[in-house]
Amino acid sequence: MSDHALHDTLARTAGPPTVLIVSDSYLGPTLAAEFEPDDEVRLVTDDAAIAARTPDDVGTTVGDVTAVDTLDAGGDADAAIVGLRTDRETLLVTQLLRVRFDIETTVVVLNNPDRHDAMSDVATSVVFGPECLSAALRRTVRPTTAETGDR
Repeated sequence: MSDHALHDTLARTAGPPTVLIVSDSYLGPTLAAEFEPDDEVRLVTDDAAIAARTPDDVGTTVGDVTAVDTLDAGGDADAAIVGLRTDRETLLVTQLLRVRFDIETTVVVLNNPDRHDAMSDVATSVVFGPECLSAALRRTVRPTTAETGDR
């Protein structure tokens, strides 16, 4: 499975791409804010406080993130990003999106690296959440030579 699958899928869309983000943490609104203004981004979450932190131009649905009726808010998304607190729910939601909603390109944010094999059978790309956080913190704590100007 290609790590460029999401980018490739979005590049092939006829109009602005539609991305569904399913998250029960602040990852959802943070990620939604990273997309281009012309992209259609939708967030499905189970937490009203998280929904309230989502950018105004993002369609937001609050409900049970494992329920088909709630996920239906993603409608005809070109791709999905799923990052939930438990890998078990992430796996379930990813399977539902692929089977029930025919969303082929799915990126999952995994919490436990031991579950990578199981998740890679269902998702197009798997990202290890703590590794991403670690890299971001490392850049903050210890800037690269280019950022420090070769002090």
